[in-house]
Amino acid sequence: MVQGITGAFGVRIPVSLFMSKMEPVSLFRVGLATPASTIVQITICVIYYIVLKKAGEKARR
Repeated sequence: MVQGITGAFGVRIPVSLFMSKMEPVSLFRVGLATPASTIVQITICVIYYIVLKKAGEKARR
């Protein structure tokens, strides 16, 4: 849930606002906010998975 909120409000909205200010304005550039948000969300999930995996390995020792 945190990664979804971070992706939507922390990445998608700022990137779309930034792209809408660049000349010439195009829907393609504004639309790049969605894949950028997805990349950040996947990165957060992978990092979280790695941290949990390492914590689990330490707990088993």
